[in-house]
Amino acid sequence: MPRYQKLINESDSNAAAATVAQQQQQHHRYQQQQHKMPSVGYHLYLYRQQLAQKNVEYMRLSKAKYFITDTLLAKTVRNLKGCSVDELKTVNHQIVFRHKLRHQIQRLRKLKSLGIKNANPKMESTEL
Repeated sequence: MPRYQKLINESDSNAAAATVAQQQQQHHRYQQQQHKMPSVGYHLYLYRQQLAQKNVEYMRLSKAKYFITDTLLAKTVRNLKGCSVDELKTVNHQIVFRHKLRHQIQRLRKLKSLGIKNANPKMESTEL
């Protein structure tokens, strides 16, 4: 009887260890999914949601625009070999727009650090 009891206990502990290992793998997969960057479609969805709201969060809106522009620009730059002159001009305009967005986000961060919450990035500067 004691030997039989040992075998049962060992099989229970092996099953428990396998269950714990399986749970750890599932948790690890979940963690990996959480750290993936959201897709462009998801950012477009967030951008539209922000535009539909009454009180727009300008920082979130600008970040979404920047991510969308940056991602689409990266995809376009990978395929520059077969581009026409008009497409190269468009890429140049996108690069300038991305630079302006980056500057706008930095400006919003500075204003936030000064205590101005949710400042409109299109308002005129108070710099002299």
